[in-house]
Amino acid sequence: MERVTWFFLEYLICCTAAICLTMAAQTKLNITTDRSALLVLKARITSDPQNMIFINWSTTTPICNWVGVTCGARHHRVANLNLSYFGLTGTIPPELGNLSFLVNMDFSNNNFHGILPQKLARLRRLKFISLGNNKFMRVIPSWFGSLFKLQVFSLFGNQFSGSIPATIFNLSALQKIDLSDNQLSGRISREIGNLTMLKEIYLDSNNFKEIPNEIGTLNHLEKLYVQDNALKGPIPMTIFNISSLTIVTFYGNNLNGIIPDNICQNLSNIQGLNLGANQFNGPLPSIFGQCKQLLRLDLEDNSLTGKISREIGNLTMLKEIYLGGNNFEGPIPYEIGYLPNLEEVGLSENNLNGHIPSSIVNISTIKVLYLGQIEQLNSPIPYEIGYLPNLEILALHQNNLNGHIPSSIFNISTITGLGLSFSQLLGSLPADIGLALPKLEKFYAGANHLSGVIPKSISNASELRSLDLGGNSFSGYIPTTLCLLTNLERQKAVNSIDPVTSTCELA
Repeated sequence: MERVTWFFLEYLICCTAAICLTMAAQTKLNITTDRSALLVLKARITSDPQNMIFINWSTTTPICNWVGVTCGARHHRVANLNLSYFGLTGTIPPELGNLSFLVNMDFSNNNFHGILPQKLARLRRLKFISLGNNKFMRVIPSWFGSLFKLQVFSLFGNQFSGSIPATIFNLSALQKIDLSDNQLSGRISREIGNLTMLKEIYLDSNNFKEIPNEIGTLNHLEKLYVQDNALKGPIPMTIFNISSLTIVTFYGNNLNGIIPDNICQNLSNIQGLNLGANQFNGPLPSIFGQCKQLLRLDLEDNSLTGKISREIGNLTMLKEIYLGGNNFEGPIPYEIGYLPNLEEVGLSENNLNGHIPSSIVNISTIKVLYLGQIEQLNSPIPYEIGYLPNLEILALHQNNLNGHIPSSIFNISTITGLGLSFSQLLGSLPADIGLALPKLEKFYAGANHLSGVIPKSISNASELRSLDLGGNSFSGYIPTTLCLLTNLERQKAVNSIDPVTSTCELA
């Protein structure tokens, strides 16, 4: 009996050893297949400025130690291939389709070009592919629709043309699609509604003409970027039913119609809403103040009318608001000063009237304030505006603001751009202007009623690139020290000063 038992044990040991040897041989064969595929890729690379591939991918080094290569712990096969930002130039060979255990493939931010070989359709384990910012052209290959496990599909920043292949809309596991910055055109297929797991859509900077209602069925969608296309007509109202949305941007299209009044009731999680540079009309929704999570609101360059609601003061999370280039009327709401996180305000080119609310001094975080080309703003500049410690750009040009320029403005050491031209401002410039505003890059105060001399200290603003003081009543000389400002690109003389007194070339 013992002899039988020992015989059986020896048999099991031999079988196990044989299986292990077979598996080892198979693994070695497979890893050799992977290595051969990558060596073909290496041979297709014509430029490797950082020597990431040419030096590191050596047959004397185990493939799993090659830069950009990660192998799986179980099968020791190539699972991740990340060559992003290597600066490589070359083409992709069909042999990469032999990397049968590949899960992630990132070739973004290189200079790959040529045809994407159909054999890549054999990468059935692939979940992530990014070929963004390369030089690929022609149509997007339909074989991408064979990669059924794909979760991230990114081809941004190439020169693909034509329409999105219908096969792409069969990728039911897809969570992110990024086809931005290409030359794609036509209609976005209604089949996009099949991609029910989608969380992020990036189709910006193409030539799409229509977006379907079915996009409103994507209940997991969080980010929708479709700016800078050729979309026309109204936005599908179904989009405003996707409660998971956090960012929506349709900037720079030809969309029209009204902004729905219940937008904030359904988009309770919205953080960024960008509908600027379209043809929307009608009033601002009266309940915009219910968008409590809103961080950025951009509705500039449309045909919106009515008043800016006082409800805006409820958007306490807001950091950026751009409503310029519309037909808003009435006063600037005092409640704008209730927004403690506001950093950028753009209300230029409207029919607003009255004065700049003093409550704006409460917004210590503000960096950019655009209030130019509002001709019915006809009060003095509030002295309190100089109490904004982080202000970088102040644009008050082409208004009817009057009185003296508050001296407090020249105490904001963070200012880089100051626009005061084409108003009714009086007085003189402070003698120490160039010392007080050391970061000043652009200063426009032309076409006012300023007088006195142009301070010599202005030449201490070493970052100054553009200067316009024309159309005032300055006297004396143009400081020759302006010639020392090497960054100065544009300066405009004043009519009351003889330009011969300056050796600088004046426009």
